[in-house]
Amino acid sequence: MCNIGMLSLGEATGNNINIEEINQKHKIIEMTANLEALETVHAIIILEEDINHLSMICELISKIKRKSACYIWIMTVSKNSVGKLVYLQLGADEVFDLNRGPKEITFIMENALLRINQKQEKGISTTEVHSNDKLLKLIPTNVSVLIGGTKEVVLTKLEFQLLELLLRHSGMAVSYDMIYKEMWKDDSEENKQYRIANIVYHLRRKIEKNVKKPIFIKTVRSKGYMLSI
Repeated sequence: MCNIGMLSLGEATGNNINIEEINQKHKIIEMTANLEALETVHAIIILEEDINHLSMICELISKIKRKSACYIWIMTVSKNSVGKLVYLQLGADEVFDLNRGPKEITFIMENALLRINQKQEKGISTTEVHSNDKLLKLIPTNVSVLIGGTKEVVLTKLEFQLLELLLRHSGMAVSYDMIYKEMWKDDSEENKQYRIANIVYHLRRKIEKNVKKPIFIKTVRSKGYMLSI
């Protein structure tokens, strides 16, 4: 199961494209233009319910691309979206309008999400971390981590990127500045510590048995985080 963000810029007028199968198989997270839950989603659907939303959607696509590697899907209630080429040029993965049938849309989305969830053991490049008889194995092709050799957990791309960064510096404290520059490629001060802490929180919930007493990801007070080996 993947997390899919749903962002509507207008009032709930109802979108005529039915994606009920996606709703049943995956967790839908309602989002706003502030993108407050962006780090937790594998894909985001933006509903274009009015042509006047074009410039706002363009800004959102650019903002999402700067902060996340999640899939970006635009859904429009018109038969031909005026902004389709613009959205695609800015980095949207697909633009769905009323000319696309519900089944076609479902297959496209599901195929993309399967690439996140698929579990192919053969020929997978992995990185291993040993800690107190426990084993963490990163699986890049699945964007996941194998815990204890048996339990595979799907991560968001940002979660995977952070865990891989901590692994490269295992046993050493990695500063907030270093993490931020590595993951977002800029030196901005915008909510730096909060954004990193938010990813760590969700990552711990997935890989730690007790998030209040983490085994793997240790907090280094006033500095950053360390992967304990």
